[in-house]
Amino acid sequence: MKQFKKAALLGAAMLSVSMAAHAADINTSKRIHVAMVPKLIGLSVFKANEKGAEAAAKKLNINFLYTGPVTASAQGQVDVFNSLIARRFDVITTTSNNPTELAPALRRAMKKGIKVVSYDSDVAPDARDFFIQNTAYPAFGKALVDSVAKYTGPNAKIAILSSTPDATIQNAWIDALKTYMKATYPNMTIVTTQYGQSSPSQSLTAGLNILQANPGVTGIIAPDGAAEVGAAAAVQKLGLTGKVFVTGCSDPDSIRQYVKDGIIKESPLWDEVKEGELVMYVARLAYNGAITKNSTFTAGDLGTFTAKDGVIIFSDPLIFNAQNIDQYQF
Repeated sequence: MKQFKKAALLGAAMLSVSMAAHAADINTSKRIHVAMVPKLIGLSVFKANEKGAEAAAKKLNINFLYTGPVTASAQGQVDVFNSLIARRFDVITTTSNNPTELAPALRRAMKKGIKVVSYDSDVAPDARDFFIQNTAYPAFGKALVDSVAKYTGPNAKIAILSSTPDATIQNAWIDALKTYMKATYPNMTIVTTQYGQSSPSQSLTAGLNILQANPGVTGIIAPDGAAEVGAAAAVQKLGLTGKVFVTGCSDPDSIRQYVKDGIIKESPLWDEVKEGELVMYVARLAYNGAITKNSTFTAGDLGTFTAKDGVIIFSDPLIFNAQNIDQYQF
C-alpha cells in the first residue's frame, strides 16, 4: 500500500512538472508576421527595442519588420498601420505618438483579426490587446525627481523638457513626478515646460531657451531620449556644468559622456533591449491565444510576468550613473 501511495505521489508530481513545463512552452510551429512601429525611426532607445525584438523573433519563428515614420508623427504611424493592415500582418506592436489619433486604425486592425500590442507609450485601451508598460508610473516619476533633487537641493527651480504636448507616456510621467514632487519636495517649483519634438537639435534649442530665459533653473527633467541629450548639450554649451543638473530617460550610449562629465548624475530607464524581446514574446503569445487580459505567463529567459487588465509592467527603474553606465551597451 505504501509503495502504491509513493508511486501515485511520484506520478502526480511528474505530471505536475510535465504540465508546468508544457505551460511554459510556446507554440512556434506556424511562422507569423509581426511589425514593430516606433514613434519614429532613428531614435536610439527604439533601435535598442528593435535589437531585442529581432533576436527574440528568430527564436519564436516570427517574420519581423521594423518600420515607422521618420519624424514623431501620429499621422505617419497611422499611414504605416494602414499599410500593415493591407498586407495582412498577424500582429502590430507600437509605441504611440498620440493615443487617440492612432486608435481608429488600430481598431480596424483588430476587427480584421490582427493582434495589437502597445509598448512604452500606450494607445487607447480599446485599440490594443495588451500594453507593455516600461515601469510603474509612480516609481518612474519618483526616480526622475530624485535623480536631480539629490544635487539641486529641495528648494530648486526645475524645468521640464519633454517630447510633444500629447505624448502619452511623457505626460503620464510628468503627472507622476509632479505628484511625488508636491508630496516630497513641496518647495521645489517647475518654472517652465517645453518640448523638443523628440529631435536632438530641436531639444538643444529648447534647452538653450530654457536656461537663457530662466537663469535660476538648476535642474532639467527631460523625460524623452532626445530631450535629455539636448538638455545636457545645452548645459555644456552654456558652461553650466556643475550648476545645472539634467536627468531623463535616454539609453546609456547616448548619455554616456554627459554622465562621465557630471552633467547627468543619475538617469533612470530600463533595459530597452530586453523590453524589445518581451514585446515579441507577448506578440507571439497573443497570436497563439495563450495569454488573457488577466494572467501570468513566462517569456523565456526574461522570466515570469503578470497581465492585469491587459497591462504588463516590464521592470523597476534602472538608474544609470558614472559607476555603472559602462556595464550597459545599447
